[in-house]
Amino acid sequence: MQIQLARLLLRLLALVPLKLLHALAVPLGWLAWTLPWRKHAVIDTNLAHCFPDLDEAERRKLHRQHLVEMMRLALESGAVWYWSKRRLFRHVVSVEGWEEIEHQMAHGKGVLLVGAHVGNWEILPLFVSARIPFVALYKAPKRADLDAAVTESRSRFGASLIASGSPAMRQMLAALRRGEAIGLLADQQPKQGEGVFAPFFGIPASTMTLVNRLARKTGTPVVFAHAERVAGRGWAIRFEPADDAIAADVPLDGIAPMHGWLEAVIQQQPAQYLWSYKRFSVRPPGEPEFYPRRR
Repeated sequence: MQIQLARLLLRLLALVPLKLLHALAVPLGWLAWTLPWRKHAVIDTNLAHCFPDLDEAERRKLHRQHLVEMMRLALESGAVWYWSKRRLFRHVVSVEGWEEIEHQMAHGKGVLLVGAHVGNWEILPLFVSARIPFVALYKAPKRADLDAAVTESRSRFGASLIASGSPAMRQMLAALRRGEAIGLLADQQPKQGEGVFAPFFGIPASTMTLVNRLARKTGTPVVFAHAERVAGRGWAIRFEPADDAIAADVPLDGIAPMHGWLEAVIQQQPAQYLWSYKRFSVRPPGEPEFYPRRR
Protein backbone atom coordinates (compact mmCIF):
# COMPACT_ATOMS: atom_id res chain seq x y z
CA MET A 1 0.00 0.00 0.00
CA GLN A 2 2.83 2.42 0.82
CA ILE A 3 4.48 1.81 -2.55
CA GLN A 4 1.16 2.32 -4.34
CA LEU A 5 0.54 5.61 -2.53
CA ALA A 6 4.07 6.77 -3.31
CA ARG A 7 3.58 5.92 -6.98
CA LEU A 8 0.31 7.87 -7.02
CA LEU A 9 2.01 10.90 -5.48
CA LEU A 10 4.83 10.71 -8.03
CA ARG A 11 2.34 10.50 -10.89
CA LEU A 12 0.60 13.61 -9.58
CA LEU A 13 3.93 15.44 -9.29
CA ALA A 14 4.70 14.43 -12.87
CA LEU A 15 1.69 16.50 -13.99
CA VAL A 16 3.12 19.71 -12.52
CA PRO A 17 5.49 21.92 -14.55
CA LEU A 18 9.07 21.82 -13.30
CA LYS A 19 9.21 25.59 -12.86
CA LEU A 20 6.28 25.47 -10.44
CA LEU A 21 7.73 22.52 -8.52
CA HIS A 22 11.02 24.34 -8.04
CA ALA A 23 9.15 27.41 -6.81
CA LEU A 24 7.07 25.35 -4.36
CA ALA A 25 10.28 23.92 -2.90
CA VAL A 26 11.22 27.33 -1.45
CA PRO A 27 8.43 27.60 1.18
CA LEU A 28 8.64 23.84 1.81
CA GLY A 29 12.36 24.09 2.47
CA TRP A 30 11.88 26.97 4.86
CA LEU A 31 9.14 25.01 6.62
CA ALA A 32 11.52 22.06 6.98
CA TRP A 33 14.02 24.41 8.60
CA THR A 34 11.57 25.20 11.41
CA LEU A 35 10.55 21.60 12.12
CA PRO A 36 12.37 19.22 14.48
CA TRP A 37 14.32 16.68 12.43
CA ARG A 38 17.25 14.53 13.47
CA LYS A 39 19.04 15.23 10.17
CA HIS A 40 19.45 18.91 11.08
CA ALA A 41 22.30 17.94 13.41
CA VAL A 42 23.97 15.94 10.64
CA ILE A 43 23.74 18.85 8.20
CA ASP A 44 25.04 21.33 10.79
CA THR A 45 28.00 19.09 11.62
CA ASN A 46 28.93 18.44 7.98
CA LEU A 47 28.77 22.13 7.07
CA ALA A 48 30.76 23.20 10.13
CA HIS A 49 33.61 20.80 9.32
CA CYS A 50 33.61 21.16 5.52
CA PHE A 51 33.21 24.97 5.48
CA PRO A 52 35.11 26.15 8.56
CA ASP A 53 35.77 29.55 6.96
CA LEU A 54 32.04 30.38 6.95
CA ASP A 55 30.64 32.07 10.03
CA GLU A 56 27.59 30.69 11.81
CA ALA A 57 25.13 32.97 9.99
CA GLU A 58 26.53 31.92 6.59
CA ARG A 59 26.30 28.24 7.48
CA ARG A 60 22.70 28.65 8.69
CA LYS A 61 21.86 30.29 5.36
CA LEU A 62 23.54 27.45 3.46
CA HIS A 63 21.62 24.94 5.59
CA ARG A 64 18.31 26.55 4.59
CA GLN A 65 19.33 26.69 0.92
CA HIS A 66 20.25 23.02 1.10
CA LEU A 67 16.78 22.13 2.40
CA VAL A 68 15.24 23.98 -0.55
CA GLU A 69 17.42 21.99 -2.95
CA MET A 70 16.47 18.71 -1.27
CA MET A 71 12.80 19.64 -1.63
CA ARG A 72 13.43 20.29 -5.32
CA LEU A 73 15.12 16.91 -5.58
CA ALA A 74 12.09 15.24 -4.01
CA LEU A 75 9.55 17.12 -6.12
CA GLU A 76 11.50 16.29 -9.30
CA SER A 77 11.01 12.58 -8.64
CA GLY A 78 7.75 12.52 -10.56
CA ALA A 79 9.57 13.72 -13.67
CA VAL A 80 12.37 11.20 -13.19
CA TRP A 81 9.96 8.31 -12.77
CA TYR A 82 7.27 9.11 -15.31
CA TRP A 83 8.13 11.79 -17.84
CA SER A 84 8.65 10.63 -21.39
CA LYS A 85 12.18 10.60 -22.77
CA ARG A 86 11.40 13.58 -24.99
CA ARG A 87 9.91 15.68 -22.20
CA LEU A 88 12.59 14.83 -19.66
CA PHE A 89 15.53 15.58 -21.92
CA ARG A 90 13.91 18.81 -23.12
CA HIS A 91 14.76 20.05 -19.61
CA VAL A 92 18.44 19.17 -19.94
CA VAL A 93 19.57 22.73 -20.58
CA SER A 94 23.19 21.92 -21.45
CA VAL A 95 25.57 18.97 -21.86
CA GLU A 96 29.35 19.29 -21.65
CA GLY A 97 31.93 16.61 -22.37
CA TRP A 98 29.67 13.97 -23.95
CA GLU A 99 32.00 13.76 -26.95
CA GLU A 100 34.56 12.07 -24.69
CA ILE A 101 32.08 9.26 -23.98
CA GLU A 102 31.25 8.88 -27.67
CA HIS A 103 34.94 8.76 -28.54
CA GLN A 104 35.68 5.94 -26.12
CA MET A 105 32.58 3.95 -27.11
CA ALA A 106 33.36 4.34 -30.83
CA HIS A 107 36.70 2.63 -30.24
CA GLY A 108 35.06 -0.31 -28.51
CA LYS A 109 36.22 0.72 -25.07
CA GLY A 110 34.05 0.64 -22.01
CA VAL A 111 33.79 3.72 -19.81
CA LEU A 112 33.65 3.98 -16.05
CA LEU A 113 31.29 6.85 -15.17
CA VAL A 114 31.72 8.11 -11.61
CA GLY A 115 29.06 10.30 -10.02
CA ALA A 116 28.14 11.42 -6.52
CA HIS A 117 25.19 12.62 -4.45
CA VAL A 118 25.18 16.11 -5.91
CA GLY A 119 22.51 17.83 -8.00
CA ASN A 120 20.10 15.21 -9.37
CA TRP A 121 22.05 11.96 -9.61
CA GLU A 122 18.95 10.04 -10.80
CA ILE A 123 18.94 11.91 -14.12
CA LEU A 124 22.37 10.60 -15.13
CA PRO A 125 21.55 6.88 -15.65
CA LEU A 126 18.48 7.86 -17.69
CA PHE A 127 20.43 10.28 -19.87
CA VAL A 128 23.32 7.89 -20.47
CA SER A 129 21.28 4.69 -20.97
CA ALA A 130 19.14 6.40 -23.60
CA ARG A 131 22.28 6.79 -25.71
CA ILE A 132 24.70 3.91 -25.04
CA PRO A 133 24.73 0.45 -23.39
CA PHE A 134 24.87 1.27 -19.68
CA VAL A 135 25.11 -0.72 -16.45
CA ALA A 136 24.61 0.98 -13.08
CA LEU A 137 25.78 -0.25 -9.70
CA TYR A 138 23.27 0.45 -6.92
CA LYS A 139 22.56 -0.44 -3.30
CA ALA A 140 19.41 -2.54 -3.37
CA PRO A 141 16.71 -1.66 -0.79
CA LYS A 142 15.91 -4.42 1.70
CA ARG A 143 12.23 -4.44 0.71
CA ALA A 144 11.64 -6.39 -2.49
CA ASP A 145 8.71 -4.22 -3.59
CA LEU A 146 10.71 -1.02 -3.15
CA ASP A 147 13.66 -2.59 -4.97
CA ALA A 148 11.40 -3.49 -7.89
CA ALA A 149 9.99 0.05 -8.07
CA VAL A 150 13.43 1.69 -7.98
CA THR A 151 14.79 -0.73 -10.58
CA GLU A 152 11.85 -0.04 -12.88
CA SER A 153 12.45 3.71 -12.71
CA ARG A 154 16.20 3.63 -13.25
CA SER A 155 16.11 1.08 -16.07
CA ARG A 156 13.19 2.50 -18.06
CA PHE A 157 15.42 3.90 -20.83
CA GLY A 158 17.51 0.75 -21.19
CA ALA A 159 19.94 0.66 -18.27
CA SER A 160 20.86 -2.62 -16.59
CA LEU A 161 21.28 -2.58 -12.82
CA ILE A 162 23.76 -4.49 -10.66
CA ALA A 163 23.11 -4.73 -6.94
CA SER A 164 26.22 -4.12 -4.84
CA GLY A 165 27.62 -7.27 -3.24
CA SER A 166 30.08 -10.05 -3.89
CA PRO A 167 29.00 -10.86 -7.51
CA ALA A 168 29.08 -7.19 -8.52
CA MET A 169 32.76 -7.01 -9.45
CA ARG A 170 32.50 -10.00 -11.78
CA GLN A 171 29.42 -8.52 -13.49
CA MET A 172 31.04 -5.12 -13.93
CA LEU A 173 34.20 -6.61 -15.41
CA ALA A 174 32.07 -8.58 -17.88
CA ALA A 175 30.21 -5.41 -18.92
CA LEU A 176 33.48 -3.52 -19.43
CA ARG A 177 34.82 -6.37 -21.57
CA ARG A 178 31.71 -6.02 -23.73
CA GLY A 179 32.58 -2.35 -24.23
CA GLU A 180 29.70 -1.02 -22.13
CA ALA A 181 29.62 1.92 -19.74
CA ILE A 182 29.52 1.34 -15.99
CA GLY A 183 28.12 3.92 -13.56
CA LEU A 184 28.49 4.20 -9.80
CA LEU A 185 28.30 6.76 -7.01
CA ALA A 186 31.65 7.05 -5.32
CA ASP A 187 30.76 8.93 -2.13
CA GLN A 188 28.98 6.11 -0.32
CA GLN A 189 30.78 4.62 2.66
CA PRO A 190 31.92 1.08 1.84
CA LYS A 191 31.49 -1.95 4.03
CA GLN A 192 34.09 -2.65 6.68
CA GLY A 193 37.39 -3.61 5.08
CA GLU A 194 36.42 -2.51 1.56
CA GLY A 195 37.78 1.03 1.70
CA VAL A 196 40.51 3.31 2.95
CA PHE A 197 40.45 6.61 4.82
CA ALA A 198 41.07 9.43 2.36
CA PRO A 199 40.87 13.21 2.92
CA PHE A 200 37.56 14.74 1.87
CA PHE A 201 37.43 18.46 2.67
CA GLY A 202 40.45 17.68 4.84
CA ILE A 203 38.54 15.12 6.92
CA PRO A 204 39.41 11.39 6.89
CA ALA A 205 36.49 9.68 5.10
CA SER A 206 36.06 5.96 4.60
CA THR A 207 36.07 5.70 0.80
CA MET A 208 35.59 2.83 -1.62
CA THR A 209 38.61 1.71 -3.63
CA LEU A 210 36.41 0.18 -6.34
CA VAL A 211 36.99 2.93 -8.90
CA ASN A 212 40.74 2.69 -8.49
CA ARG A 213 40.70 -1.12 -8.67
CA LEU A 214 38.59 -1.22 -11.82
CA ALA A 215 40.66 1.46 -13.56
CA ARG A 216 43.93 -0.21 -12.58
CA LYS A 217 42.80 -3.73 -13.49
CA THR A 218 41.13 -2.99 -16.82
CA GLY A 219 42.70 0.24 -18.06
CA THR A 220 39.18 1.54 -18.66
CA PRO A 221 38.97 5.34 -18.97
CA VAL A 222 37.24 7.04 -16.04
CA VAL A 223 34.91 9.98 -16.55
CA PHE A 224 33.32 12.03 -13.76
CA ALA A 225 29.67 13.00 -14.23
CA HIS A 226 27.14 15.19 -12.47
CA ALA A 227 23.82 16.88 -13.20
CA GLU A 228 23.57 20.34 -11.64
CA ARG A 229 20.08 21.66 -11.01
CA VAL A 230 19.19 24.90 -12.80
CA ALA A 231 16.28 26.29 -10.80
CA GLY A 232 13.08 26.63 -12.79
CA ARG A 233 14.58 25.15 -15.96
CA GLY A 234 16.05 21.68 -15.46
CA TRP A 235 19.56 20.26 -15.29
CA ALA A 236 23.01 20.99 -16.72
CA ILE A 237 24.97 17.76 -17.25
CA ARG A 238 28.74 17.68 -17.35
CA PHE A 239 31.21 14.87 -18.11
CA GLU A 240 34.88 15.36 -17.20
CA PRO A 241 37.74 12.91 -17.89
CA ALA A 242 39.58 11.85 -14.75
CA ASP A 243 43.28 12.36 -14.27
CA ASP A 244 45.42 9.29 -15.03
CA ALA A 245 46.29 9.14 -11.31
CA ILE A 246 42.84 7.60 -10.76
CA ALA A 247 44.51 4.25 -11.69
CA ALA A 248 47.49 4.71 -9.34
CA ASP A 249 49.07 1.61 -7.82
CA VAL A 250 48.40 3.00 -4.34
CA PRO A 251 44.60 3.22 -3.78
CA LEU A 252 44.90 6.35 -1.64
CA ASP A 253 46.63 8.13 -4.52
CA GLY A 254 43.86 6.98 -6.85
CA ILE A 255 41.15 8.44 -4.62
CA ALA A 256 42.74 11.92 -4.50
CA PRO A 257 41.61 13.03 -8.02
CA MET A 258 38.09 11.72 -7.35
CA HIS A 259 37.75 13.70 -4.12
CA GLY A 260 39.38 16.70 -5.76
CA TRP A 261 36.77 16.65 -8.53
CA LEU A 262 33.87 16.28 -6.09
CA GLU A 263 35.09 19.05 -3.80
CA ALA A 264 35.34 21.40 -6.80
CA VAL A 265 31.80 20.54 -7.93
CA ILE A 266 30.44 21.08 -4.42
CA GLN A 267 32.21 24.43 -4.08
CA GLN A 268 30.35 25.60 -7.21
CA GLN A 269 26.90 24.61 -5.88
CA PRO A 270 27.32 23.79 -2.16
CA ALA A 271 23.60 23.64 -1.43
CA GLN A 272 23.08 20.79 -3.91
CA TYR A 273 25.22 18.21 -2.12
CA LEU A 274 23.57 15.62 0.14
CA TRP A 275 24.70 17.08 3.46
CA SER A 276 22.15 15.00 5.37
CA TYR A 277 24.24 11.89 4.62
CA LYS A 278 26.57 10.77 7.43
CA ARG A 279 29.63 10.73 5.21
CA PHE A 280 32.04 10.68 8.15
CA SER A 281 30.27 8.31 10.54
CA VAL A 282 32.96 5.62 10.14
CA ARG A 283 36.01 6.91 11.97
CA PRO A 284 39.68 5.93 11.96
CA PRO A 285 40.63 3.77 14.95
CA GLY A 286 40.73 5.72 18.18
CA GLU A 287 38.84 8.78 16.94
CA PRO A 288 35.60 9.90 18.67
CA GLU A 289 32.15 9.91 17.08
CA PHE A 290 31.75 12.57 14.44
CA TYR A 291 28.02 13.33 14.69
CA PRO A 292 26.05 14.51 17.77
CA ARG A 293 22.86 12.71 18.68
CA ARG A 294 20.59 15.75 18.28
CA ARG A 295 20.55 19.34 17.00
